[in-house]
Amino acid sequence: MAAASHQQAGADTAALDLAVAVSAYNEAAHLRDCLRALAVAGRGLRMDVTVVVNGSTDRSAEVATAAMRETGLRGRVCQIAYADKSNAFNQYVYRLRVAAPVHVFVDAYATVAPDALSLLLQALRNAPLAHAAAAVPSSGRSARHLRDQMLEVPSIHGSLFAMRDAFLDRIAGQNVRLPLNFYRGDGLISSLVLHDLDAQSGDWQHQWMVVEPRATWTAPTLRLWRWRDARRQLRRLVQQARGRLQWHPVKGAIYQGGFAAMPPQADQATLDWLQAIPASHNPRWWRDPFATLAVRRMRALPPAPPEQDLLPRVVARFTQ
Repeated sequence: MAAASHQQAGADTAALDLAVAVSAYNEAAHLRDCLRALAVAGRGLRMDVTVVVNGSTDRSAEVATAAMRETGLRGRVCQIAYADKSNAFNQYVYRLRVAAPVHVFVDAYATVAPDALSLLLQALRNAPLAHAAAAVPSSGRSARHLRDQMLEVPSIHGSLFAMRDAFLDRIAGQNVRLPLNFYRGDGLISSLVLHDLDAQSGDWQHQWMVVEPRATWTAPTLRLWRWRDARRQLRRLVQQARGRLQWHPVKGAIYQGGFAAMPPQADQATLDWLQAIPASHNPRWWRDPFATLAVRRMRALPPAPPEQDLLPRVVARFTQ
């Protein structure tokens, strides 16, 4: 089913150098800059762009549509009713992926450097064993530290990375999906790559990923005295704590049954895991307030959304 969807998506696509997937959740303020930067970085490359707007309540889809038209980018804008980046990744792999040798994943708040795409492509050409190529951040207080970490131990940062189509085919062929509402998708995708989709056979192998330090992007600087930015930072801290908790049951499932055995819903798996461990080990306000808030939010979430809310709908197409 996945292979058929992939071929159908790429049936009207001429030979490409790469395809780009842009993930957007309430990024109307940044999408135009993101797509303008991609248009510059894609000059001289045969490129197709899919913007995946998931669960946005702002004008992200409208802004993306206008920016695609303005920049002359080829591709499409899609909407998913449910807000979840992990689901957006799954939908791209299984339903939205066009036929291209390399797929680049970009967060909608990121502005890629003019040479970032060509550098990622070259990095994969220079490392024929690598399944993925990771870019590094060039803005923010922790950018240098994160860059050094990524160069020492290869890992993906979700704002900009590339994966070979052949590896995405293997993900689909093994029926591997990121758990719904799983926050630490970057780390999990890194694990898929560095384990070569086999977490039970041994440790990470660095040969499967290349980090290209010259391929970079910038992100908006948060100004915490502004309510919008302060709210965004609070949400990020809670989500990071949520991801720390979710990793326990997800990791356990992976090492017991492989990546295809990951739970379909990360939050429910986490609540079940918390119920199974001693109550004294559960998050407490005085020890980890953000984790405590994350658990409260997980418990307040409604049951799994209906299937139709997880599926993408193409709202605009652009051809050259």
